[in-house]
Amino acid sequence: MLSASFAAPAWAQVGSLGGAAGPTLTPPPVLTNRDDPFTKPGREYSAVPIGIWLAYPTLFFGGVFDNNVSQTTAGRTSSAGARLVPSLLAEANDGIHKTTLYGMADARLYGNGGTRSIDALAARAGVIERFQPMLDMVFNFQGDYTRQRDLFSTFGIDHSVTSLNPTAIGLAPTTSPLAYNQFSGTASVQKAFGSAFVNIGGSVVGIQYDHNDPTSPSPDGVTYTATGRGGFWFTPVLYAYTEAALDERRFSNQIFNSSGYRTVGGIGSDQIGLFRGEVYGGYQSERHDFAPIGNVSGTVFGGRVYYYPVRELTLSAAVDESLGVSLLAANSTGAPGVSTRATTVLLQATYALAREWTASSRLGFIHTDYVNAVRTDDAWTVGATLTYSVWYNFGLTLDYQRVQLTSNAPLAGFTRDVISVGGTYKY
Repeated sequence: MLSASFAAPAWAQVGSLGGAAGPTLTPPPVLTNRDDPFTKPGREYSAVPIGIWLAYPTLFFGGVFDNNVSQTTAGRTSSAGARLVPSLLAEANDGIHKTTLYGMADARLYGNGGTRSIDALAARAGVIERFQPMLDMVFNFQGDYTRQRDLFSTFGIDHSVTSLNPTAIGLAPTTSPLAYNQFSGTASVQKAFGSAFVNIGGSVVGIQYDHNDPTSPSPDGVTYTATGRGGFWFTPVLYAYTEAALDERRFSNQIFNSSGYRTVGGIGSDQIGLFRGEVYGGYQSERHDFAPIGNVSGTVFGGRVYYYPVRELTLSAAVDESLGVSLLAANSTGAPGVSTRATTVLLQATYALAREWTASSRLGFIHTDYVNAVRTDDAWTVGATLTYSVWYNFGLTLDYQRVQLTSNAPLAGFTRDVISVGGTYKY
């Protein structure tokens, strides 16, 4: 789920869940029963032992300056303030059950004008349970809570390269956005049959926005998805698979209701040295109950890569396409509601420059096509974090993030720069 971290003498940073020395959180791999070099002995894991649990707490505290707090095109509000980013990763593993708890919040208290304090909070928390009663069978469960205004707001704190939201709704930055709460639950079971494997799973994702105007359409809704995957290992380290998913989307405003499917085929790898990845391509379609919104379909491609070329460097990337709906109208005289197709690219790198210095960078891109409309949006974010260790568990941190939206629609774009300076503590 989250990007991995390296294990040289490293120091906690903003956006490093559990600290840079904590274990990695990544999507569960295809069952192999082979040793995992990503967690081999020798990595420097510093944890607080609490019974059967190993906990990795971190805390960033300092000041922040934001030159466009509300992400507006004109009349921008700049503000300085305080920023607090606590995080905790805890893990218990007895060989059969592995439970992981994670949580991170990014609270920003702006000094003037600014925005409502509740909108200045981005957060992510959840639990992951892995149960393997037999060598050839594994169960995975995850519950997740995310609060954000768009995907880039949480990308700045947890560096996630995988979104649990299967739709394009709420992902791309917009002007004057509303914050929303996302509740996700996923479950899957995987069974191996020699060199073949089968995976069956499902998910429920609910989105609730703040301050909805009762006179306007609401994007609040729930998406139900069922997924089946089957594949086989055609070499000891490479597998091929096909996957099919069905979804049902239900909104508080029924004109946005839809159902659809997605079929893909791909190739993935077990850990090859310090590399693991997966690429896929296929077809997806979403049919809306309200005919004026129309239907959208087309090819889909994507992939995820996790790579450790050296102990000091971690690289992770994800590419995906998703179908959604927007409250915008297809034209100036039409009713609200238009289908969208969003392509998302997320990249993250972390590097230990020296024993005292640690740097990380992140890049995000979301391209949104509005189906049957002339509008297209391109959203970018780029960020970097630099930490100098004063002591083993305390460092001085400088963090910068820029978000930019360009659109062919008038008065739809904006730029935003956020600079944070403070201290970071890890156990």
